[in-house]
Amino acid sequence: MKIRVISDAISDVGEGPLYNSETNTVTWVDITGKKWHSCNFDTGKTESHEVPKMMGAIVERSSGGYFAAVEEGFAEVNSGAGYTVVADFLPEPERMNDAKADSLGRWWAGSNAIDFTPGKGRLHRLEADRSFTTVLSDLTLPNGLGWSPDDRKFYFVDTFAMKLWVFDFDLASGAISNQKVLHDFEGSQGVPDGLTVASDGTVLVAIWDGGRIEVISSDGVRREPITLPVSRPTSCTFGGPRGDVLIVTTAARELDLASQPLSGKLLGLTDTGFTGKASAKYAG
Repeated sequence: MKIRVISDAISDVGEGPLYNSETNTVTWVDITGKKWHSCNFDTGKTESHEVPKMMGAIVERSSGGYFAAVEEGFAEVNSGAGYTVVADFLPEPERMNDAKADSLGRWWAGSNAIDFTPGKGRLHRLEADRSFTTVLSDLTLPNGLGWSPDDRKFYFVDTFAMKLWVFDFDLASGAISNQKVLHDFEGSQGVPDGLTVASDGTVLVAIWDGGRIEVISSDGVRREPITLPVSRPTSCTFGGPRGDVLIVTTAARELDLASQPLSGKLLGLTDTGFTGKASAKYAG
């Protein structure tokens, strides 16, 4: 496996990488740094934008521009600073966290209490018409989410529950059902954070404070993990012309960068043996 730095921009808590195959760009957020970044995948040239509050995730819109999961709820974002809130429904002190679009362009986003109070977390589904539904409640820190290549399974992490859940997924309606534990991380070093799903159905989960990407088969078997030179990877996605580069966001928060100089940077891993699709866009 080879590792390269895609962008030198250092994030306090980088999260939610997106890869656009048409523009060859990667976009991601720095949650606690209150920024979002976009860079050229090849050159690393990066544009950074400050925002007034914490932004949990960002997504490209199929019609252009971006949507964001923010402290208030959902917001419309254009290039530059700030955002325009379009759904202000989260009480203080709560915020949005990780989010991802499904293959029909609905955007799924988790919310949580800023102090991670148990039971305050929820998972929401934003439709193309900007209406939204709360799909799951009584969570703590909703995090990584994704779908199987055939869109029949939905994967979802609740970080402090130390669980990777799998649900049956109905693509047409967006309904999830039949919740099961696919993998239990209890007893392992670190906690599960963001995830992506490879073309063969393998689930790749970034482990915060674990310095690795866990590799979980579609039937829940733990394979050899991908070891990283940073202790706080946060999420991952696939990119590059052949979809064979695993793009990993990382955090510099509370770390000694002299001993972990790659922490907070956007990394690209090749020769992992996995490939995946470019990120889906929000249809709204």
